[in-house]
Amino acid sequence: MALILLIFLGALLGWLGSIALRLELPGAVLRMMFVGIVTSLTAGLIANGGTFLGSLSWLGLGAAVGVTLPAIVGYYAFATREA
Repeated sequence: MALILLIFLGALLGWLGSIALRLELPGAVLRMMFVGIVTSLTAGLIANGGTFLGSLSWLGLGAAVGVTLPAIVGYYAFATREA
């Protein structure tokens, strides 16, 4: 159940981040969702003690949100930098 929640949370935060940061290209939205999913899964599973088939702890949920938001903003800053 934790795996499903973390995937959903990462995709939702990536999608909302693309709306807040005004990305309108379909590829950019999907990349933001992918970054959200990867960081949410990584941080949530580490904080949850490595278990993803059971329930998600509050610490795992907080870590997933706390790490995913800066990762999305960091990816946006990286993607829109002037070369």
